[in-house]
Amino acid sequence: MSTACPYTLYISRLSPNSRRSISSQLNSLGKLMGWDEAERAQRFAQLDYQQAMVLRQQMQAAGWSARSINRAMIAIRGIVKVAVLTGHVTQQTLAQLEAIQQIKHGDHQGTALSTKQVEQLFYQLRADLSPIGYRNLLVFALLLGTGLRRSELVALTLKDYDKPNKTLLVRHGKGNKSRVVYLPEWSLEYLQAWLKIRGNGEGYLLCSVYSSGKVKPTEAMNASTVYRLIRQKLEAVGVANVSPHDLRRTFITRLLSQNVDINTVRQMAGHASISTTTIYDKRDHEFMQQAAAILNYRSHNR
Repeated sequence: MSTACPYTLYISRLSPNSRRSISSQLNSLGKLMGWDEAERAQRFAQLDYQQAMVLRQQMQAAGWSARSINRAMIAIRGIVKVAVLTGHVTQQTLAQLEAIQQIKHGDHQGTALSTKQVEQLFYQLRADLSPIGYRNLLVFALLLGTGLRRSELVALTLKDYDKPNKTLLVRHGKGNKSRVVYLPEWSLEYLQAWLKIRGNGEGYLLCSVYSSGKVKPTEAMNASTVYRLIRQKLEAVGVANVSPHDLRRTFITRLLSQNVDINTVRQMAGHASISTTTIYDKRDHEFMQQAAAILNYRSHNR
């Protein structure tokens, strides 16, 4: 693939985490369309209006969420815009793509796991005492314990773990911003158990593990593998159609339901705006009923 390829130029402008995430998503889209790997970059750069609409329909038919579809379409428009600037396609092609509206999604899209579902999940995960099993336990412990995005999770290296302070450094989060996340004690236990197997060699924190049990710290765990793992393990406990982002929703919703103030939750989630954090709030009507039940205006003297 040439470095002058519009696809390559567009991807290179993204932050490292976004680069991995968008590349993985577009690769999945290419597979969905049955495109050969060698021709995918060129295909994306030359999409016209009709072809883009077919892609969108295929994503919908495959059950992709509205957010995932919109994200893919934004990336495609970005690639075509670079193609216009480099003289590969016309400005009219880009104008046609920009006329495609985003798919609307409801305010309550996505779900948060209940505490019972989380308990069932970890009960099932703890049954696998293989090296892969311990690594998978940590995947869920970090996603539910810190609210990391999938791209942030697979990018972590061992040096990002600060043992004395019990923190992880997210070096290139959304918007290429870094932040520190604090590990709850229960997540820390799973991390320590995994490190006994992984060892202290440099490399990725969550790395490849072969079926033989051999651990490869220099090979990052693939984001697609994380996606499949989450779907598989949650379907096994009766939670269908879940996405990795639902674990992030669970993290945010759980903090809010435990009365952590929303600005602190915003910072822990790595959101730039509180309005973004509120989208992830999946507390139900029962929580509002409980809040209403304790609301009163009586003085303490009565």
